[in-house]
Amino acid sequence: MPTPKTMKTNQEIQVEARQVLALGRQYQDEQRIVSASTHAAAEPRVLVNLPASFAAPGHARHVEATIAGGALIFRLMERETDRPDAERDDEASVVASSASAYDVLRTGYELAEEERLAAALERYAERSEDRTDPADGETVAEVEAILETNLLPHADRLRTKMEVVDFLEGRLEPSVFIARAIERQCSREGCREHLAERHEVKLTIGGP
Repeated sequence: MPTPKTMKTNQEIQVEARQVLALGRQYQDEQRIVSASTHAAAEPRVLVNLPASFAAPGHARHVEATIAGGALIFRLMERETDRPDAERDDEASVVASSASAYDVLRTGYELAEEERLAAALERYAERSEDRTDPADGETVAEVEAILETNLLPHADRLRTKMEVVDFLEGRLEPSVFIARAIERQCSREGCREHLAERHEVKLTIGGP
């Protein structure tokens, strides 16, 4: 069974980014007041903890705000959590940094989805060397379920199916395959199909 989906759409990330930006501006305003009375450097503030990645349980990620040159900066931070306390370094490392909360959040969600797909697709990556028909219907359906192509519009489902076959037959690198799948899932809300129903009333004069 595929693991739960972690990738959000552009629209979902934008909504969350606006909330994070509001928290960041509040932090920035507070730091302006503090800096007016003291010369102490501003301590970064954690704004949101990202969901744990099922494929990389030993890592925790969060988005924090900091001030650099008077400007508000958002940083995606990562630290290891699977080591014993005596060996663990609780210092987090910077994964991405930007003035855009959206860019940092999207990077975090993309990393988690890359890890999920890489782990789930690993056993399919070398099938072209071991099987005469690595892209049989059952295997294609399994990979489509992992990619959750049922959430995509019809045209993207067809494109993805062709890429699944190329991936299973060794013609498409796993990293490229995963990157394209993530991009489609992230942008899927802009490709919805709409059904419009039109009602007409016809009037006649002097006839039955």
